[in-house]
Amino acid sequence: MIESLTINELREAQKYTNFVMLIPRLPATYAIRHISIRKETPTERSSFRFEVKNKTGIVRIKQFFYDWATPVITADTNLVAQGKSFQIDGIVGFLGVDYKGNQAVCFARWFTTIEISVLQGVYAEEELLYLLNMLEPVDPSYIESLGKQSFATNSYTARYKKPRWAQEDEVTRVAWFDNDSILLKEFSGHFPISPPLSYDEYFLDAIGFQAHSIGSELHLLYRSKLNYTDGFWLWVAPKAISDPLPKQTGRKMGTRQSWHIKKIRSTVENLPSNDFFLCRQNTTYKGWMLHWEREHFIYHFYARPSSVMSLRKLYKFIVLLYSEDG
Repeated sequence: MIESLTINELREAQKYTNFVMLIPRLPATYAIRHISIRKETPTERSSFRFEVKNKTGIVRIKQFFYDWATPVITADTNLVAQGKSFQIDGIVGFLGVDYKGNQAVCFARWFTTIEISVLQGVYAEEELLYLLNMLEPVDPSYIESLGKQSFATNSYTARYKKPRWAQEDEVTRVAWFDNDSILLKEFSGHFPISPPLSYDEYFLDAIGFQAHSIGSELHLLYRSKLNYTDGFWLWVAPKAISDPLPKQTGRKMGTRQSWHIKKIRSTVENLPSNDFFLCRQNTTYKGWMLHWEREHFIYHFYARPSSVMSLRKLYKFIVLLYSEDG
């Protein structure tokens, strides 16, 4: 049962958010309560929260569009340390502990980040994944109008240029554009690369670009045409404004996430002869990062944890990036 707000009222609220709102269709033994919706305004990001209560306890479910830090690619936004990966319908999520010490889950559908925190009781993994499986759009028409629209169109940070934290960041520092072949060719001409419009099941979703006095900056987001959730992000920027290359290598690097980081000189044909830092997440369903330097630019490649992304696919994209046929 749903307390406080009716489905029709939730559908009305959907008009004021930039993500697809989801509600679980649950049996009568569950109660959905304490529903709250924060509408998007020029000064506020939108979010959707509610609690689910049953005989096991109480969980809180929060939904929003995660468009800061490593936008779209981060798959465990609420976890304090490396969690356990799982997949539902081919989309990867994580089970772990949140910043308040609660059992927690993070998952995503389209641009909707879903964070679950256990407020009372102890839930088996199967119970938490059941809640995720039961989530359905409040209004399915918004899958097309929000879930499948571009980062440039939907992102609050990109549209309003308001960083999540106090200082300017890489998302607010550039102008954002929907996928456009002419703009892609124009912007990528500032770099020794030829990015493709599509790659395997991924399509170019959005372009971020800015010409600075010290050199140009480029962001490319590719998303899966199969689920619109999997994807990877390429960031190219002058060294002065880029994140630095990894300073250390090892098998269990990092605190919040665990990575196997190694420095390699690739033997893959047609790859540039730079040294690469290859980072593989230490989970069943892996995320990937690849970092390298070329001329006065630093390149960062981030791939969302996925059941299908592989090292072979990653290398193939980099080869294509530097080919004239990209």
